[in-house]
Amino acid sequence: MLRLGWGRWLRASFALCALGASAVFAQDYKGPITLVVGYPAGGSADIGARVLAEKLPALLGQPVIVENRAGAGGQIAARYVKGAPANGSVLFFTNGHTVVTVPLIMKAPGFDTAVDLKPVSPFASFELTLVVNPKTQARSVKDLTDYFARTPTERNIAVPAPGSAPEFMVGRFAQLTRTDVLPVAYKGTAPAVQDLLGGQLSAAVLPVADILQYQRVGKLQAVAVTRSTPLLPGVPSFGDAGLGELAASDFLAVYAPAGMSDANVARFHRAIQQVVAMPDVNERLLSYALQPQHGTPADLTKAYEASRTTVRGLMKAVDYQPQ
Repeated sequence: MLRLGWGRWLRASFALCALGASAVFAQDYKGPITLVVGYPAGGSADIGARVLAEKLPALLGQPVIVENRAGAGGQIAARYVKGAPANGSVLFFTNGHTVVTVPLIMKAPGFDTAVDLKPVSPFASFELTLVVNPKTQARSVKDLTDYFARTPTERNIAVPAPGSAPEFMVGRFAQLTRTDVLPVAYKGTAPAVQDLLGGQLSAAVLPVADILQYQRVGKLQAVAVTRSTPLLPGVPSFGDAGLGELAASDFLAVYAPAGMSDANVARFHRAIQQVVAMPDVNERLLSYALQPQHGTPADLTKAYEASRTTVRGLMKAVDYQPQ
């Protein structure tokens, strides 16, 4: 039997007491909650975070502040949350690109989603669409590939960022359709949409939310979507178009620093899911082309793993090497 000296026993006892006190403090934190977002104001992650932050205070009895720590595809925010207190004062509202794609495309992203972050709750999902300028006269994937075949100088498809799932989707699209088409990487969706509207581009892979208003008035035409959605009636999924490998849907979710207690995770999860279930929240999210998502932390982990498998498969197919 292991015997401790009196001094060592006291030190061990104090250490255990400190751990216990920390656990109690973590669950008893009642100050303001910072909801960290890795993107500027106005994007889907920021919009979702602000919808959530508006509703949480009434459920948690604490103020919730959205803090935009934009840059590097969400890396800056993820690193900040990794090092933040795990007492419930900081949560991370993120999209799949940051937690799934960034750790795959970067040799040293500065965080490991599975190690440094703890899943709290799904919040919403959103689809990506292959959309074309009307000059192509394309109403389907086949129409678009036919257009590329007869118009060599127009073989371009815009993507909102380099090293992103849309870029890999375009690369794999070129392989599967035997089309000599190249991705054109932009810094954000807005400039890509403007060039697409102006006819400088033939097509783009973009979030549905960014093209929906133009689709509805005929200024742009969606020809395929990662997953069928009532927001784009009659537009087939990539799977239905014979391109199932391109079904790289994205998601919005809440994570916490890895050390957060299970009790705090359960408390936040319960409140977030109450928000997701609110009819007015559903209406607002759908107006932004975001599909509310119900589920547990385990469901979020499954969504993360499924997305990671899809993105890794696309990266491997196009031989993308981490930078």
